[in-house]
Order: sequence, then structure tokens, then C-alpha cells
Amino acid sequence: MRIVGLSKSARATPEPSTRSLFEGELMDLYVAILIVVPLSLFLKSLWS
Repeated sequence: MRIVGLSKSARATPEPSTRSLFEGELMDLYVAILIVVPLSLFLKSLWS
């Protein structure tokens, strides 16, 4: 009987990625918050 080992890319369960909180889509969210919150406070100060 011949046993064939699977390569890392052929495994059924992928290993969890070790991405930090500042990578990818989450970084876009942080930037959007940093822009929108001060802008909304400024516009609120103009309104009243």
C-alpha cells in the first residue's frame, strides 16, 4: 500500500491566519472612524 502525503495547500482545514487588527478591511474601518467622528462633531457645532 502506498501512502501519499498531502502538501500544505491541499489540507482540508486551513490554518488560521495571524493577521493583526491593523491589516486589511479593519484598517479601512479605523480610518473611516477617524474621519467621520471629527467631521460629525464639527458639523454639529455649526448647527447649534
